[in-house]
Amino acid sequence: MDQVKIKRMLQLLMLLSGSRKYSLAELAKKYDVDERTIQRYLATFKSVGFVINSNGGTYRLETETPEAGSLQKLLFFSEEEAYIILQTMALIEGETPVKNRLVCKLNTLYNFKVLAEMQQKSSVEIMQKLHQAIKEKKQTKLLAYRSSNSQTITDRTIEPFSFLEDFSAVWCYDAETNTSKQFKIARIQNIEILPNYWRYAPKHALPFIDVFRMAAPAPIATVSATLTLKATNLLIEEYPLSQQFVTQNDNHYTIAIPVADYNGIGRFVLGLFEDVTVHEPEGFIDFLKNKINKICWRR
Repeated sequence: MDQVKIKRMLQLLMLLSGSRKYSLAELAKKYDVDERTIQRYLATFKSVGFVINSNGGTYRLETETPEAGSLQKLLFFSEEEAYIILQTMALIEGETPVKNRLVCKLNTLYNFKVLAEMQQKSSVEIMQKLHQAIKEKKQTKLLAYRSSNSQTITDRTIEPFSFLEDFSAVWCYDAETNTSKQFKIARIQNIEILPNYWRYAPKHALPFIDVFRMAAPAPIATVSATLTLKATNLLIEEYPLSQQFVTQNDNHYTIAIPVADYNGIGRFVLGLFEDVTVHEPEGFIDFLKNKINKICWRR
């Protein structure tokens, strides 16, 4: 069995061990395979003793079985190991997005009193409440949410149902706009779990998410470009999921990355314009030209 297949199956196992159920179509889209391949993976899991809950055409791993428990012990830190990691992190001066996301992720997997002593206590408490709301399937009010899109600070009533893989944001259904969207953890002042249960569970759908963490119902384009080693290193370090789209050619690197929005990749390219040569699509090239013209006009 090749490494890519093994990695994909392990990722699928861990995804199915969460609180949310997924349809075959969702899983096939997420891992870029057909539904028959997902069915073969599920059959393999069952053949080695895992119990798959498949009510209503959706799938989730039954986490109360010994096999699932062994899986979590293998792939997750023990409480003692995670406790040591948290103590070590507390000694690190300053705050970084990676440090804060790791604290929040560990807190979601484990319930430590020591987290109350961390500097990012408010973010940790917000993650705890969101995790509880998802587990209990409760509607939630985001208090004083700072929206970059609308340039407003308002309370938002939503239904949280899944975290991003890096735990920087939470996926929620917003009844006001009738869409599923991301809400950044860092922009939430506080959380109030409401007594109401989810009303729109069938609409809790994850859209396509590109490596720059932008979302859309489907990719709008595939961006092709040539990068220097410097740009390639920064791309992979800042956006680890991009590595699968990087190809080395002698002394330079090329990318062909599907994107949900030009803003995410645009910020990266404009910050390294001397190290990135964009080839296509024309729509993205025009997007960059407009951004550069606006910058020059302001000066």
